[in-house]
Amino acid sequence: MGLSIINAILLLIEWMRLKGKIVFPKIWLRSHENKEVAGYIYFQIASLLSILLFEKTIAIASILMLAIGDAASGLAGAVILGGNIRSFKTNKSSFKPLPIMVVMFVVCVLIGLGLSSLPIAPDMIRIPFPVYVAGAMGATLGDAIPLKVLGRRIDDNLSIPLMSGLFMTVVISSNML
Repeated sequence: MGLSIINAILLLIEWMRLKGKIVFPKIWLRSHENKEVAGYIYFQIASLLSILLFEKTIAIASILMLAIGDAASGLAGAVILGGNIRSFKTNKSSFKPLPIMVVMFVVCVLIGLGLSSLPIAPDMIRIPFPVYVAGAMGATLGDAIPLKVLGRRIDDNLSIPLMSGLFMTVVISSNML
C-alpha cells in the first residue's frame, strides 16, 4: 500500500515536471530525460510490480539486481568506454558491449551469493543459488538488450527486475534444479 502511494505521488510530480509546472535541477536528470519520463519512475514502477508479481525473496533479489547491478553496469560503461556507451549494432537490434554485460552478470551473481548465505525472514523462502544465477541472466538480458513494445523502447529500469524475477520464478517453479 505504501509503495503504491509513493508511486502515485511520484507519477504526479513527474507529470507536473513534463508539463513544465515544476523544474528539477539539471544535474538530477540525464539529457534524454528532459523531455521523457525519467528513470526513477521506471525504477519505482518496476519495484512495485516486482513486489506484486513475485515471491518476496525473488522480488527483493530482482530489485537489488536493478539497484546495484544497473549502477555497476553504468559505471563499467563509463570506465570501459570513457562514458560513451555505444551499442553494438546487429541487423535489427542493438545490445551493450560484452564487457558491460559481464560486469552486470557478475555483480548480480554476487548479489545472489550474498542473499543465499543470509538468514531469511519467516515469511520468505530459501532460494537455491542456481535460481539467483538464472535471475542474473535475466537481469543481464534486461540491461543489455533494448526491448520495444509498440515501437517504444522499454527503459532498462523496468526490464531488469521484471526479467530477473521472471527467470527466477520460471526456474524455481519448473523444478529445473
